[in-house]
Amino acid sequence: MSDNTDLESRVVAAIRRYRQALELAENLERERACAQRALSSILLDLKRALRGEVAPHLNNSLFEIGSAAVARSDKTRDALVEATARLDSARLTLAALQQQLGYLPKVPRGADHMLG
Repeated sequence: MSDNTDLESRVVAAIRRYRQALELAENLERERACAQRALSSILLDLKRALRGEVAPHLNNSLFEIGSAAVARSDKTRDALVEATARLDSARLTLAALQQQLGYLPKVPRGADHMLG
């Protein structure tokens, strides 16, 4: 019975890790979408600047903003790739433990934030 209790507590911990990884991935996906919209917007402004449709004194600012938008997009993409790998690892661990235990114990959502 002790083995089953230990296994169940490991499954509960795996569920919490999975939920945390999922929450992080979802937040980063929203951040990536926002960064992508900002990048698309600045690209339109840069295109107008290159065609001379923007006051020349704004060109440097636009290029600096564009560079920052690209850096933000790249950073967010890299973080999302890492978070997705963590989520996949958490999913595989949880699936293996569930198979050993034979069921998934109920874990209230509020408990995820209280116990970290």
